[in-house]
Amino acid sequence: MPYRDIVVTLIVVCSLPFCLTRPWIGILMWSWIGYMNPHRLTWSFAYTLPFAMMVAIATLIGLLFTRERKPLPRTIEVYLLIALWVLFSISTFFALSPTDAFDQYDKVSKILLVTFVTMLLFQETEKLKMLLYVIALSIGFFGLKGGIWALGTGGGNQVLGPPDSFIAGNTEIGLAINMVLPLLLLLSRFETRRWMKLGLRATFFFGIFGSLFTYSRGAFLGLGLVLTLIFVKSRAKFFVIPLAIVVVLFGKSMVPEQWLNRMGTIQTYEQDRSANMRLNAWWVSYQLALDNPLIGAGFRPFTPAVYLRYSPEEKWNDWQDAHSIYFQVLAEHGFTGLALYLALIGSTLISLRRVRRRARANPALEFHYATAQMIEVSLVGFLVSGAFLSMSYFDLFFHMVAITVMLKVLVLQAAPAPVVARPVPTPPVGTRPRGRGPVVAPVRRPALPRRTEA
Repeated sequence: MPYRDIVVTLIVVCSLPFCLTRPWIGILMWSWIGYMNPHRLTWSFAYTLPFAMMVAIATLIGLLFTRERKPLPRTIEVYLLIALWVLFSISTFFALSPTDAFDQYDKVSKILLVTFVTMLLFQETEKLKMLLYVIALSIGFFGLKGGIWALGTGGGNQVLGPPDSFIAGNTEIGLAINMVLPLLLLLSRFETRRWMKLGLRATFFFGIFGSLFTYSRGAFLGLGLVLTLIFVKSRAKFFVIPLAIVVVLFGKSMVPEQWLNRMGTIQTYEQDRSANMRLNAWWVSYQLALDNPLIGAGFRPFTPAVYLRYSPEEKWNDWQDAHSIYFQVLAEHGFTGLALYLALIGSTLISLRRVRRRARANPALEFHYATAQMIEVSLVGFLVSGAFLSMSYFDLFFHMVAITVMLKVLVLQAAPAPVVARPVPTPPVGTRPRGRGPVVAPVRRPALPRRTEA
């Protein structure tokens, strides 16, 4: 009996009326399906059902009639997203591989559409907090499960993501776990329920090992930077310091030799076939951009014919993707696309700094301040780990941009912190106050006439 299939199907189908009447719930459901891929954890009829499409249709219909929809924020990030979408449309029309390009364009357009709908519906702090919970726990589940499994089995095998999903590979799930680690710590800080706080911290703890035992060198580098920034920026030093001590003292004896050998190739990349193939892919991407500087070669241009034309060394001439978010955008959308993509990243990081600066002085915006800090750490993890794999259009990255935009809106709408006036002390009678001013003379009451007896 396919119990998992029945449970997942019932959850999705029963949620559709709520997605229709409350479209923001539809975004939460879409995020759960998109990040956790619960149908990919089943073994029967639910595995291939189009749950995301069902939820998206109900949500978009509900969006047309809901009163919870707010105007799209007019920020530089929104304009850059629109510009990128327009460029994606143009580059797809002139793509080298039209069939593959249109297929990828369809997927990326769905991600961007949900990103814009999210910005319309989540301009409230409580809704934004629920979205962060769904994202963090959906991906954190694989970090928790993978970390427990790796420690229990000695870490001899790779931690992988849900099959046939955006984060199925070891490098992809490693990047995703790195991005949600700061969110798990953020939510645990503001969680008042003790059992939930402990659960979030346990997911954070095992997620570190889940990321390590993906055997991804890019994930390893990203994890190191994420943990360093968490230590610097957050109040979790009491939690990170003991963890770091345990890793330093016992880590080398706990991890298997094949893991140490794999990470050791970071220093000897010139002798590693995988690393040389990656460098070759970067060179091919750059040459593609030189021949198509304005709009690139379109989505998925990497074919055997392209490698035969541009690869400098035949021994590394295996067909593969760009293996870098930067070179992927450069090859597929030219220098124009890379400029817009980097501008979106830079603008988002600058906006997070501005949110922190504005929220710092207002105690009522403490959650927004801490969220901006951790989103910044998540983005840095994406930028570092993403330098070694093709995840340019990861929906979590675009969700981070949308969350940044909503933080800007919420912080600007918040009332300024109240200014507490200091009481002015009354100078003693008969003394001159500081600065210029007259001497305060004592007040004398008039003398009363004496009472005489008759």
